[in-house]
Amino acid sequence: MQFDLESPFLKYLDPSQENLIKTSYYLSQQFVDKKHIEDFSFIVFPMAKAYEGFLKKVLLDLNLISHKVYYGRRFRIGRALNPDVSLKQRDKWWLYDDLTRMLNEELAQEIWQTWLQCRNHVFHFFPDGGKALSFDEATGCLNKMQDVMEATIKLMKKRYEEKTNEN
Repeated sequence: MQFDLESPFLKYLDPSQENLIKTSYYLSQQFVDKKHIEDFSFIVFPMAKAYEGFLKKVLLDLNLISHKVYYGRRFRIGRALNPDVSLKQRDKWWLYDDLTRMLNEELAQEIWQTWLQCRNHVFHFFPDGGKALSFDEATGCLNKMQDVMEATIKLMKKRYEEKTNEN
């Protein structure tokens, strides 16, 4: 598993988010040989929390949410970025189409799928068979979140440079 302390996505985060990510990677190193553990979700939790904060910051920086919403407690990433929200429920808080327009469809879908698989499905308990994560699945989530954050930062930087060059 590759973790680069100089990665641009880390510089985008606030210190508390950066520490959450470092905690997940630290846990992955500490438990690499502990295959007897049934569920490694605990490795993913800190980074998933940081990923959610990252997404909120992206939406703020793209002017899709206000500072008040960013710092508030009511905004829900899962609803805002869900491409499957019914047409009747798509209101000003449904931002998937805006994110697609500002980034691209492929990255918006990756952002959503990563949130769904590495945050939502990991955090929630399902009585009819919640899924325990193997060590490889947990570290796969870490890598996936890192890859999506890096791709998002790279594209946002490119869009910013294109906009700057137009002016």
